[in-house]
Amino acid sequence: MAYEVELKDVPAQLALTVRKHVTMATIAQAMGEAFGAIMAHVEAGGAQHAGPPFALYPGEMADEFDVVICMPVAPRATAGPGVDLEEVPGGAVACTMHKGPYSAVGEAYGALQAWMAASGKRPAGPPREVYLNEPGSVPEGELLTEVDWPVA
Repeated sequence: MAYEVELKDVPAQLALTVRKHVTMATIAQAMGEAFGAIMAHVEAGGAQHAGPPFALYPGEMADEFDVVICMPVAPRATAGPGVDLEEVPGGAVACTMHKGPYSAVGEAYGALQAWMAASGKRPAGPPREVYLNEPGSVPEGELLTEVDWPVA
């Protein structure tokens, strides 16, 4: 897949979050559990969604790594058991769109890294994957994931 990379500004976002320590073998289950906990909290507390869900990857993705599962919400949302409320910083990001299975999203990261090297940019924060549709609603080949990587 050919990846077009653009530079854009993303706003800071208030989000309900769940942090998980995962491996590639456990990430899908962990993300499903985290999104389930967030959705249950939203339903119980009446928070309003304010954008598509996303995940942050704050450290190096090695055999084991951390992921922060996020659901943007409107002001007045509150944290709860196992679900935090935090503001995710905004700023300039290198952005590309990945279409297809999550298992192939690494290609998008490669395109972003190549673009940064060619553009004289460097990573300036954790990358995020914004999930624009759901595995249960479209075939795997039609999944859309926007990959944003803060740059300086």
